[in-house]
Amino acid sequence: MNNLVLYVTINYPSREKFFEILDVIEQFQVGYVEIGIPVKNPHLDGGVVRNTQELVFPTLTQEEIASVLKEVRRRYHFKVILMTYCEGIEHFQLGRLPTRLYDAILCVDKELEETDYSGLVHIFTNNLDQATVNELLASSSQFVYIVSGEGKTGEFEQLPDDYTKLLPYIKEHTQLPVFVGFGVKTPADVASILANGADGAIIGSEFIKRFNEAQLFGIVNYLRELEKVCKKSLLTKN
Repeated sequence: MNNLVLYVTINYPSREKFFEILDVIEQFQVGYVEIGIPVKNPHLDGGVVRNTQELVFPTLTQEEIASVLKEVRRRYHFKVILMTYCEGIEHFQLGRLPTRLYDAILCVDKELEETDYSGLVHIFTNNLDQATVNELLASSSQFVYIVSGEGKTGEFEQLPDDYTKLLPYIKEHTQLPVFVGFGVKTPADVASILANGADGAIIGSEFIKRFNEAQLFGIVNYLRELEKVCKKSLLTKN
């Protein structure tokens, strides 16, 4: 499923379980994984993601991050996106990580220098002016991340459709795949995003929630549901 991006906090709920989750993701041939690097105050994230970060942060080190990423590179085929805040970049000195260990980094509250990292993923909202959109597109790699609507991750009652205003312009001005995230929960949400012209969806809080509720069994069933939607969309486009 190259049209799917999944978020998992590094070493959540333990290093062993984290890799078991990644084993399932690899089984379903998911294209991209956002590996969350925790911070003390993930202010843009909802309670589900916040709880994972609070569990992991106290014992995490830069050395452990590098060790985990080396193993990820050795075992899996999906693209690795590090997702964090400015606080995480500074606390763990992520700029010193070998760039071969990941494909891009997404910093949700600071624009990074392109030359310091293997690649950059930016978040796009309707609040950005056209010049800023063009500037961010020029330094984007892997995929373009459009926010479905304003708010915190995992705290939407239903999927917003604000992204449909920005999507046509983004699609016209980039050759990268364009994904929609924030509030994506159900297979119906993913189907709607694909039907509206996006290339795929980004799922974080709901994926973790499914794991919390039923462990690996929960995410296997969830990914089976999503796989049906993604395959149906691919057949429709072809």
